[in-house]
Amino acid sequence: MRETTYSFAKNLFNQNQIKEINELVQKNFISGSDFLATGAKKSSNVKFLYLGSIQRLILPFLDYCFTVNNSKFGFDLFQLSSRTIINYNLYSVGTEYSWHVDAESKSPIRDIKLTCLLNLSEEKFEGGDLYLFKGEEVKCSEFREPGSAIVFPSFTNHRVDKLISGSRSTLAVWMTGPKFR
Repeated sequence: MRETTYSFAKNLFNQNQIKEINELVQKNFISGSDFLATGAKKSSNVKFLYLGSIQRLILPFLDYCFTVNNSKFGFDLFQLSSRTIINYNLYSVGTEYSWHVDAESKSPIRDIKLTCLLNLSEEKFEGGDLYLFKGEEVKCSEFREPGSAIVFPSFTNHRVDKLISGSRSTLAVWMTGPKFR
């Protein structure tokens, strides 16, 4: 078995682009329910939108996600559609998401293969760091920078620690594919 790893990209988007993405996101929320990972504690605010409503603005991010899969993981992935639902995660002071994995437990035909996160924060924040568990806890400090992206296998245990100050906004896209065998 290969070592669990992740891939990081810095400066996919500048501050003006982040602001433009956030403005479009705010106009396109849909109703939906958040499914908490089994046994996890989550206090962030999660909003939902269809990928198609912002797809043109985040193409560099989506391209990066597929490129990472092709070069590092090689998972068999389903195509994303304009109706793919994505999450917009808002962390305010005191919120967090404890250790969890991203999984599709009820589907007989698919699994979540990759977790793809884009940092869309417009202000500085303290705390709210992303940690992955790779035999030990690994702090992903490079993901703190707005406009950065991180991609990792969804079965990797991960968490976001408590936000101490400011606000943190991220976009989450899950790449799915046929059930793992």
